[in-house]
This record gives sequence, structure tokens and C-alpha cells, in this order.
Amino acid sequence: MIRVYYFTRTGDSRKIAESIAAQTGGSVFAIQDHENWSGPAGYLRAGYYASSKKSVPADYEKPQDGDVIYLCFPVWAGSFPPAVRTFLSTISRDRIIAVPSSLGSQLKDQDGFIKVISVVGKDKTVHIQ
Repeated sequence: MIRVYYFTRTGDSRKIAESIAAQTGGSVFAIQDHENWSGPAGYLRAGYYASSKKSVPADYEKPQDGDVIYLCFPVWAGSFPPAVRTFLSTISRDRIIAVPSSLGSQLKDQDGFIKVISVVGKDKTVHIQ
């Protein structure tokens, strides 16, 4: 089964995940942390948590062995959002196709994934090859 997971603060990663699921016949699953990252204060706190490599408790449906996993997430301060870090602590990276999105920075820690597909710009449609 193809599972497309996403974490989002603004909704962009959800749109990307839905695009990938539509192209691959996969199912979409949210990673939720129940944190308030909104507004300027949330933005600054998010950057601090990401750059400090902090994790937060996260809720998501666990994938099964043998699932193909796409993981869509924004890049925060060149790193993973805390809920994504939590997800990655329980799921081996070598099972994941990472789809980071960012207008301003690149994901610094790309090692260990099956593949990394970077999404940059205002077009939130990803074409899988």
C-alpha cells in the first residue's frame, strides 16, 4: 500500500500530499502535534524547535511493513518540524521518500531516505516520475 504522510503549518504540505496520493493511488495521512505554530510567535518558536532538533509528541496512523511511504513536510530552519522528527524516530528513513518543501531554505539532513524530492515555489503540485 502507498501511504502519503504530511505535516503542515499552512496547508501547503497537505496539498502536496494530496497531489502525490492522486498520482500514485495512495492514501493520505496527517501527522498532528496539537501545537499552535501560528502567527509570528509560533513561527519563531517553530524555528527554534527545529534548529534545536527538538521533538514533540505526534499522532499518526502507523504504517505497516511493506508500505511505500511518502513524507511531505515543510523545511523549518533547514531541518525537520518537531512532529516530523518524532515520526522519523519511529520509522526507518530507508523506507521513506521524503518530499520537503520550502521557499527559503534546503533540508540539510537528506541522508538515509530512499529518495528526496524537493518542492520549491508557489506551484504545490508534485509530478512523480
